[in-house]
Formats: sequence, structure tokens, C-alpha cells
Amino acid sequence: MENMERIPIPTPFGVGRVNCYVFTGNGLTVLDPGPATQEAYEELTGALARLGYRIADIERVLITHPHMDHFGLAQRLVEESGAAVLAHEDAVSHLSDPIGYFEREQEYFRPFLISMGMPTEIVETVLELPEPYTEYQAPVTVTREVTAGDGIDVGVDLACVSTPGHAPGSLCYLAAADDVIFTGDHVLPDITPNPLLTLAPGSDNERTRSLPTYLESLRQVLDIDVTVGYGGHGDPIPALQERARATIAHHHDRKERIADLVADSEPTTAYQIMKDMFPDLPATEMFPGMSEVIGHLDLLEDENQVVHSETDGIIKYERNANQHK
Repeated sequence: MENMERIPIPTPFGVGRVNCYVFTGNGLTVLDPGPATQEAYEELTGALARLGYRIADIERVLITHPHMDHFGLAQRLVEESGAAVLAHEDAVSHLSDPIGYFEREQEYFRPFLISMGMPTEIVETVLELPEPYTEYQAPVTVTREVTAGDGIDVGVDLACVSTPGHAPGSLCYLAAADDVIFTGDHVLPDITPNPLLTLAPGSDNERTRSLPTYLESLRQVLDIDVTVGYGGHGDPIPALQERARATIAHHHDRKERIADLVADSEPTTAYQIMKDMFPDLPATEMFPGMSEVIGHLDLLEDENQVVHSETDGIIKYERNANQHK
């Protein structure tokens, strides 16, 4: 693809480097600059210099979704360049106050995780573990809110595709003329993105139904006539549709496994299912683990395969005995 460079930016996270994409055909545009670390800043500065540019030359910063490994460095770039920042309207509140957003999530998910059967002391550990990582982001003001169908000229015409699920406000950017789409973390080449539980857009007391939403967005990608994906991590995806179908199949298999666990040990909690599925899961991975289990339970409830009930504030799931009646 002409006038585009992929720059793998280091992150302090287990996922490894994040892909920053630089477009040079209509001024200088940066897509997902990486986390707010000095190492990321120096890597991007050096890469731009090799292309004949400086940070001060950046005219636009595009963000695929409000996770700190993707947007954290944006504010520093804006301060040095005066660049415009473009992101989906549902990501704006998170981007403008990421620490406040994290604190609101902590407040909401503390009683929620307890209701899912997680012991209180483990809940406190799980919610406090991410706190040291909050330094890898800075509040950034979105100067142009975009949504599905909006166009952006970066030297090639990009069309915004709304793909919530992995995060609220997730966007893919379609370059139809080049048969390419920039997928952020919506579709990745080697790993299956975890649709994490988070607050629903515009709410402090309602969670997302992240996995059902994510699968709806994946099926939307199947309807787009595009071959190659450029993801937020890893190498380009040469057969995007095939990868999307494989991701959908993975979640179908996982859903059926969880249905079997519910049937074999009913009634049970989401926390117990997580322990059955991932017996050696460290505390650092328990929130993603709970997100995955609860997401599949949401799917099973949508299909009337399971039902839930609440006793003394604890929610338990069991097979729907009336499903086939």
C-alpha cells in the first residue's frame, strides 16, 4: 500500500508491540501511536525521522479504540504538533478522562464480580492490579468525533466502520480502493481478542454485553468486500474473512463448552465456571477470564440454553429445563 508505513511500537504489556500506521499522502497522519512511555515516543520519533518527518509535522491522530496501548501517547503528540484527534463518539468520554473512567469501572465491577461468585478478597486484588498501568495513558481531547460511514482523507480515502465489542467506540478504517482495512484489535492475526467487560457508553451503572456485541461486529466484517487486514498487533492478515470466520468458530466452541459445564454442575456461578475452565489462572488474568465466561453466558441466555437466578445477592446459572418444550 503506497504512502503507508507500519511501525511496531514497544509496550509494557504482555501483548507486545502495537502497530502504529503512518500515512503520508495528505499531510502526516498517525493511526494508534502507542502507550505513553518514553520508549514508545523515541521509537515513533526515530521511525518518523527515517521517513523525513518530525513529531511536529503530524496533522491527524486516528484512534481505533480507547485502550492505553493504542492511544496513550496521543496527547503528547498533540502538544508538540497541534494535531487533530479523531475517534468514535462512544470513545470520547473514556479518552478525555481515562483515570476517572477506570475508577468508575472499579466502583461498578466491585459488587458485580461479587454477585458473580468471586470472593471479596479476590475481587479487591483483581480490581487493584491494573492501577500501576494507568500511568501509560494521558487524557486526550477528541477534536473530531466520527461514526459509521464517515470518511477521512489521509492520502487514501478511509471509511469508518463501527465495530464495538472489544471496546466501546471501536473503529475499523476501510481503504476500499486498496482492498485493505485497519482493524485495531477487532481482528488479529494470531490471537483471539477478548471482548472485555466495561461500562456501557454513557452509563456508570450498566455493563456492556461485550461478546454478543463483538460477534455482531465480526459478522459485519464478513459483509465487507475486503481481503487484507492490518491489525493492531502482529503481521498483516492476508485473508481477513477467513480469520474472522475462525474467530467466530472459536467462540461457538467455547460457548458450547461452557454450556456443558453449566449442565454438569448446575446451578453454578460464573466464577466457578472460570475456575473449572482455567484452573491455574493467575489473578492478573482473572478479569479477562471472567469477561470471557460472562460473555458466553450472555450468548447462552440469548439462545435460551441457560437461565440465571439470584439468591442472597449471588447469581447462579443453570440449564434451561424448558428449552425443548
